[in-house]
Amino acid sequence: MLLPAEVELCETVGITEDEYFYFIELTQAYNGKRPKEYDEIPYVVNGFVASFVSFLASGTTAANFVLGIILTLVSVLLAPKPRAPKTPPSLTTAGVTGPKRFAPQTGFNSVQELAKLGEIIPLVFTKQETEVNGDSKIYYGGVRVNTRLLWSQMLSLGSGQQLKALFMIGLGNLASKPDFAGYAIGDLLLKNYLNKKLALYIMTDGGRPQEGPEKYSEGTLEREHSRPQNSGETQGPPFEDIIAVDWDQNNGETNTIVSSARTPNTQTQFGVYSPMPNSMRYRVAYELVLKQKNLKDRNKRDIDTKRRKLRTDFPRYASILKYDGSEADRNSFTAEKNKDIQYTIGDMDTETEFGEDFNPWGVEDIKSAVDASREESDDAIQVGESYLIGSALAVCISKSRPIWTPSHYQDCVFRVDEPGKIDVRGGTAGLKGAHTGYQLLTIQKCAIGTISNSKACDVTEIGLKSKVFKQVTSFPNVNSHPGAVGTNEVNADTTDGVVKRYNDDDGNISLGGMSKYLTRYSFFRLQAREAGINETDWNYIDQGVPFGIKGNSPQPQYNFIRIGHYSTPRKEFEFRFIPFPGNLVKEEFMDQLPIRILSASGKLLSYDVKPNEQKFDVFFKGSLENLRSGDASNTEWFLGDLPTAIDGGKVNNLLITTDGFIPRSTRWIEIDRRTPTESQITSGRQTALVHLQSTEGSKWQWGNQKNHPYWNEYIGNRNRDINDPLREGAGITVGDPYKQPYMDRDDGFRYGVGPFIVEQTRRRQTLKPGKYYGMIKYEMKEAEVPPTVRQVDVTGGSGSGLKVNVKVYRKPDTNEYAGATWEVVEGERGRNYKDSDKVSIPAIPDLGFPGVNNIHIVTDFSDFVTSPWPEGRNLNPFDAVADYYQYDSERSSHQDGPEHEIVYVNEQSNLGRDIPYAFNQAGIANVALRLASSKEWNSFSQFSAYIKEGILVQRLVEDKIGPTNLFPEIVYALLTEDRFGLADSIGASAVDKDRMTVAAKFCEANGFYWDGVITDKQNIREFVYQNAVFNLLDFTILGGKFSLFPSVPFGSDFVIKRDKVIKEEIRALFTDGNTRNLKVSFLSPEERQNFIGTVYFRKEIPNGFSETLSKTFTISTDDESLVK
Repeated sequence: MLLPAEVELCETVGITEDEYFYFIELTQAYNGKRPKEYDEIPYVVNGFVASFVSFLASGTTAANFVLGIILTLVSVLLAPKPRAPKTPPSLTTAGVTGPKRFAPQTGFNSVQELAKLGEIIPLVFTKQETEVNGDSKIYYGGVRVNTRLLWSQMLSLGSGQQLKALFMIGLGNLASKPDFAGYAIGDLLLKNYLNKKLALYIMTDGGRPQEGPEKYSEGTLEREHSRPQNSGETQGPPFEDIIAVDWDQNNGETNTIVSSARTPNTQTQFGVYSPMPNSMRYRVAYELVLKQKNLKDRNKRDIDTKRRKLRTDFPRYASILKYDGSEADRNSFTAEKNKDIQYTIGDMDTETEFGEDFNPWGVEDIKSAVDASREESDDAIQVGESYLIGSALAVCISKSRPIWTPSHYQDCVFRVDEPGKIDVRGGTAGLKGAHTGYQLLTIQKCAIGTISNSKACDVTEIGLKSKVFKQVTSFPNVNSHPGAVGTNEVNADTTDGVVKRYNDDDGNISLGGMSKYLTRYSFFRLQAREAGINETDWNYIDQGVPFGIKGNSPQPQYNFIRIGHYSTPRKEFEFRFIPFPGNLVKEEFMDQLPIRILSASGKLLSYDVKPNEQKFDVFFKGSLENLRSGDASNTEWFLGDLPTAIDGGKVNNLLITTDGFIPRSTRWIEIDRRTPTESQITSGRQTALVHLQSTEGSKWQWGNQKNHPYWNEYIGNRNRDINDPLREGAGITVGDPYKQPYMDRDDGFRYGVGPFIVEQTRRRQTLKPGKYYGMIKYEMKEAEVPPTVRQVDVTGGSGSGLKVNVKVYRKPDTNEYAGATWEVVEGERGRNYKDSDKVSIPAIPDLGFPGVNNIHIVTDFSDFVTSPWPEGRNLNPFDAVADYYQYDSERSSHQDGPEHEIVYVNEQSNLGRDIPYAFNQAGIANVALRLASSKEWNSFSQFSAYIKEGILVQRLVEDKIGPTNLFPEIVYALLTEDRFGLADSIGASAVDKDRMTVAAKFCEANGFYWDGVITDKQNIREFVYQNAVFNLLDFTILGGKFSLFPSVPFGSDFVIKRDKVIKEEIRALFTDGNTRNLKVSFLSPEERQNFIGTVYFRKEIPNGFSETLSKTFTISTDDESLVK
């Protein structure tokens, strides 16, 4: 760019911008040195004029020669110079690179097993002693106790998980609170974990863990909250009870729920993977190929060939060729069970089919890619494995050859196990078909997830971990296409725009690269059946609506599905997750029916189903939304600027859809509605009917002889009294169970009048005279209170015309405002909105709705979803749901393995009463933990606590209550305590307390400590006898009283007298004279060696893990009264 002074110079001199830059190039090329060939020529400079003139005046030959050179030089300089060749313009558009590093997200791979009913409650006896030895300390006592899991619940939080658990340390009351630093999971101390990811609570004498003094200050994990209770809240009040559950039916903290979490390890992965083409296409990566204006005609023809290659759909030569033994070309019909499906990999050669069509560019690259896809398909098909063909489940039963080779067909036969839709493309036309990745139902490997209850319960919550994404690597950034875009309708070479301008200037345009993660959806369905019953069929419990997971990164997502299956008595159930093809979602649901999208940050939604008279209440967090074309397509495939980036778009959804909470009430809820047609009534095939027979009464019918339950009843105006019987002139309200007419029957249901069907006024017709209505069945149950719906105009943002339906809920007891939800009105999504806009929903004063401001929106990008290029400008529409890919640069999360995994199962029951976790006799020492998952602890194996002071007992040494590690005091407690001992069968009267006290003082004086945990059933006599020996005590029964007493001499200070000689008194002599058949044997020399003994003991590390050491002793050779 010229500076202002340079522009003025050019205008003054009268030269163009190009001439000026040429002058600049020449001046910059001159370096001020004379070339070597000018060495013999005088160096002429601008010297003094007088000298130069005198030189010319001399008239010498040399002067004439120099003058001639000067004139020649001047003429050369003044001659017009040829223009330098112009450099063709070149343009490289911007590239796009998505994030490659993501914050780690983890969950729990395993959870400690639940304690079993009937397990022994541990008795912890310990008292840590400290001995100061100079500058160091020696610790005696203390014990690490492995806890028992009493209660557990796993929570899915989207980016991770959280474990809530209650553990039993042992019988209370513990003498003191264990140190926070002493808790560990496996061999990793809890103190080494981030404090903000955990919270810990201790109850030394039992009870439910509460926020307050029981909580360790070191743990700072944010408190758990219930759902919103009031308007304007994003969450409800925090839990006070740590092991309470936000029970769905109660909408808040509930402490009557028992819960256990476990991590299953079989049939946990599910989803489709390793997709195979079904008459699908391959395409070469897009490239912006310019045809410069001045190219030779032959080169222009080569450019046309290159463009045609980019637009060509190349077949992959594989398809579902036959169904039930015959070829067909019929889309989406049902494959029946035990029928066979044939999938064929063809032997066609790409070079043979297309080789001459694309010279000089060739098709070697296409051949390589197509052959690779056929090899991948052949490798993925193995006899005996399960596959999802369309939506049918099938098993491979045969392959025509061990391995596919380019010169042979490979015929693979599958037998249908569960029926479903398939697409068949028969014959050579099918093998050579080249459809998009979303057009036909294809074949994929299939993993099915199955969970069985480990016990009968009320609710089963299943935690899911999903990795769902799509990745594009080294593909052109087609969004940066400068336009005009060449399509079948648009010739970019002749359309004004950047492409034409660069063609005219013989320039070149290169699109920047794109490497990033894109959005993908993965779908599945949910089945259930009662466990333990043979030949029980699976029932779908999803109302025919698949669940979906949306993801755009390789990070795992954590979600849950909670299933209530109440019954009396409680039952065990099995649940199964069946993958569902994305291509079938495109065909049957997109822009038509809603899909359930799981998201931990979404709203808690629910529905109920009742197959085979077993009701299931299903809860999940997420949304029930219509999947639009724009949702299922990634914008990165659109050539050029997005339509919405220029013009704005319609609003797809609002990112905030709730305020306050939705109250629930118990009332009559519609569960079934039957409205037969007139022809069904005429032929008697109706399954429900209310017939108003003028003034004679009414006939009610539910079911028929083939559809049970079946009943019918005639109500005359005189023989039965209902509040407002059907009669001429009576007002009939349809759908309101509280307005007559209705009928309450003994089965517990209420039946009301349904929609009007027909009126028969004539006699002698097939239908008797009167009015005919359908019937509605109601059940008394808890459900959301009915809302008041109001349509309002949304304000704010850059667009206009957006409207939402606001559902306002009121509290059933006070009729005050409780909460609201809203959704965009179909057909009123506005226009010219942008994703950066924020909108507001105004208040509705008469309903108490306060309004909500600053709501982020998502616009509908459906305008960019066109027919595939070159018909339209979208290279790869519907790629977010497509089961198969068309470019080598694409990679989806389902290509290598299943995308979903069952990571935990919560089994919960409502006991209807508080569970104190305490006995009448004594409390249980409990510790509660809330722990967020992380890489350090993705396996929760064994939770342990280091106990420095055990349970409180009667001390004999000090005559008070306290912890002890003296064995005589432990035995005294076991024989006399009524909380855990044998007070009822032995008691204090049968124990010699004085001798026990002597034994306790003896152990104290000599440093004999017993720190340990009793975890198993024990025979008291064997237990005391075996352990007394290690404390140099004798277990005696004197005068009918149990006691312990030292086995060795001791003094008044109770210290062992090591120098006291014990004289042996000979009472009898045994010889062969007084013993019959006396046999004498002698010890071998090896057996005559001095006694050698090895002692094993624990070296305690306070709050750490003890170390087991050993020492070996023998009799001293110097003084046999001593040991060494």
